[in-house]
Amino acid sequence: MKGYILILCGLMVAFNASAGRITMSNPVQTTTENGMILCVYSNNVYTFVYKTRSKHCPYSKSFDTSEDDN
Repeated sequence: MKGYILILCGLMVAFNASAGRITMSNPVQTTTENGMILCVYSNNVYTFVYKTRSKHCPYSKSFDTSEDDN
């Protein structure tokens, strides 16, 4: 019984540690007139736009879900 309680507590801590963050991949890349690269990461729930001066978007990026404007 004690083992089940420890497993349950461990699972609760693991889920709380990742709450509020999402990792997304395979962005749509566009270039603005001033040379900035816009990386649009989206799925059926979230859409995030990341601006960079790099030539390419990172393939995957983590975001706080509290940053979402939806």
